[in-house]
Amino acid sequence: MNKNNVKTLQALILKAAELYGDKVFMKEKSGKDTAETSFNQLLENSRKTAAFLMERSGGEKLHAAVIGGTSSAYLTAYFGTVCCGSVIVPLDAQLGCEDLIDHLQRSDSQVFFYDKRYAPMIHEIRANCPAIHTYICMQDDSAQEDVYFLPQILNETAPMNELPEIDPASCAAILYTSGTTGKSKGVMLAHSNLIDNTFCQNNESTSEDVTLTVLPIHHVYCFTCDILLSIRYGGTVCVNDSMMHIAQNLKKYQPTIILLVPMIAETIYKKIQAASAAKPEVPVQAIARAVFGENLKIIYSGGAYLNPELAKAYLSLGIPIAQGYGMTECSPRITTGAPDKDCLEDVGVIVNGCEVKIVDGEIWAKSPSVMMGYYKAPEETAAVLTEDGWLKTGDLGYVDEKNRVHITGRKKNLIILSNGENVSPEELENKFSGLDWLSEVLVYAEEGMITAEIFPNSEFCAEMSIDDVKNLCREHVQKINKTVSGAKAIRRLRIRDVEFDKTTSKKIKREQSQKGELFS
Repeated sequence: MNKNNVKTLQALILKAAELYGDKVFMKEKSGKDTAETSFNQLLENSRKTAAFLMERSGGEKLHAAVIGGTSSAYLTAYFGTVCCGSVIVPLDAQLGCEDLIDHLQRSDSQVFFYDKRYAPMIHEIRANCPAIHTYICMQDDSAQEDVYFLPQILNETAPMNELPEIDPASCAAILYTSGTTGKSKGVMLAHSNLIDNTFCQNNESTSEDVTLTVLPIHHVYCFTCDILLSIRYGGTVCVNDSMMHIAQNLKKYQPTIILLVPMIAETIYKKIQAASAAKPEVPVQAIARAVFGENLKIIYSGGAYLNPELAKAYLSLGIPIAQGYGMTECSPRITTGAPDKDCLEDVGVIVNGCEVKIVDGEIWAKSPSVMMGYYKAPEETAAVLTEDGWLKTGDLGYVDEKNRVHITGRKKNLIILSNGENVSPEELENKFSGLDWLSEVLVYAEEGMITAEIFPNSEFCAEMSIDDVKNLCREHVQKINKTVSGAKAIRRLRIRDVEFDKTTSKKIKREQSQKGELFS
């Protein structure tokens, strides 16, 4: 399978069914049992869903939104939509009703696939989204009226055997970003964008690989790197149904590959350390293998800063953790994690077919993976896409002699001091990473001074006085200030007793509704 014979998502699952047939593609929890879906079943279900959608639309292409957790039903909705040339709109499962309605309206969705836990919202959605003519619950639920049920559709609908020809340059998906400032934008990704990112590296996986999928399915990081890559290589995807069950699912499915965000990787590492402290006679590497299973080959990390010390710690356990870099607008990969014990502070090697250049300190990327633009937002599109196809990432950084990318901060977050000095708050925030006593930190300018606002780890600091906590903060800031120039030194400290406001993807919002107590 390669980009010469696979140019659309439709072609991808057709080819996968041809190559891998009845091999298990997905395993997921179903009551007390484990349900399995083969590559052939994924294609068959997608054909039936495509036929149903075309019947509902009178043969016209449409926009179909989908919301829920990772499941074969979710992927049936996704591929059924794109296989008939329509556009899928994957929505954040954490959206409240008001924001969900906003996304449905702005995406011009006409069909809504949803998990039954969203059923209580349907009445209000109907009242506010008249363009939606078809509601499809992805599970049977007899309590709902005027709703189609996906299991029933799959049971009663004949498959669309002659799928329509699809232009690779046509839009496949609209994905809404969850930026830390401003209103979310709908990133339009073409079939060719997603296919290019799926094939931008070779020999990443095999048909024997088992991936435990942990991250939200509406994120393109998860969808491309867990789902599309597994379809390309014929691997098996095992669904982690809850973060509370990740330990038992690691043991149950024995994955060879897992994608994580740094926060999850750090949480698991701390549990390994705690288990090691409780059983010092057992080698910590053995404890790590008991946690992750004997088959794990690599962890891929993305979505946020990975502390190099954490990467070193995992290497000491015999488990490489590789950090990649990308963004929704690039489908998402710009770099891919390439483990190297001597290169733990970068975010990986630039993927094949992608060009990167630095313009005034900002990383620009150009590749066939770069989005079509933002949906119905030409001004926002023009602000980030040049006429000759360069994507302005908004990230600051550089490329080293090994073709590895280093991130130093976000352009829009730069602190401009009165002396003209530019300070990246992320550079300072990263210096707080890995501290047991700290939960969250935000660095910003206040009255011309660089300020660090800290939310301590309440569990760690439970037996400490507030003065002891403040002294911990002061001592660490003094250590940081010795490592930076005077212009970058932290001059003010604030401490808060509530966590920071965040986006649904758990990124701290730069603009906070309240500030913590000033103490230094």
